[in-house]
Amino acid sequence: MNAVMPVLWFFTTITLFALADLLYRRTGGKAWAHPTLMPTLVLILVFTYTDFDFTHYQIGTRIFDLLLGAAVAALAVPLFRSRKVLATEKQAVFAATAAGSLMGVGSALCIALLLRSPADMVASVATKSVTTPIAVVVAPSIGGVPGLAAAVVIVTGLVIAIFGPPFLKMLGIEDDIEKGVALGTAGHAIGMAEAVRRSELMGAAAAFSMASNGLVTALLLPIIWPQ
Repeated sequence: MNAVMPVLWFFTTITLFALADLLYRRTGGKAWAHPTLMPTLVLILVFTYTDFDFTHYQIGTRIFDLLLGAAVAALAVPLFRSRKVLATEKQAVFAATAAGSLMGVGSALCIALLLRSPADMVASVATKSVTTPIAVVVAPSIGGVPGLAAAVVIVTGLVIAIFGPPFLKMLGIEDDIEKGVALGTAGHAIGMAEAVRRSELMGAAAAFSMASNGLVTALLLPIIWPQ
């Protein structure tokens, strides 16, 4: 039975996402039906109120980590296809990404400091807008907790992916490059995935912004962080 459980969790995860994606489309893109949110909530409830071994789930879904890396690398294709369009807006893209990177770190720090959070928690939330692999490496170098940093990153991505597009629409932002930069900078991989769902150009802008934001944060945050 133990050997079968990882396989069952693999197909359960795929099924949950497929059903959530179908519901998301049927409801016209309602935030509460987002295909990233629904499976996450269901799985949290399952592992909270049952005796299933989470280790089996980790084993069964490990392949998704590899596929995520491949998917990120594959974004080089739409990025290359959209290079001319992005190049025409390069100054705006760079400026928006830089501003988004600063605001991502600054907003998290302001809230944490206002709440008088412990130093390790402050350091952990500082990496909220970069991808999980970067966050778990950078956080310990500035005194943060890798597990907490990863959790904050995931929650941030979910919030951006769910509420980012309607918020941008409310602000009257319709340009795909502008929306892609916002989703990629603030929402990292999860925000980028939502951008890819919407258009190739938006996905390309999000991929560029996510990579740039992650690189800048990983290089500069450990240097400027007070020790």
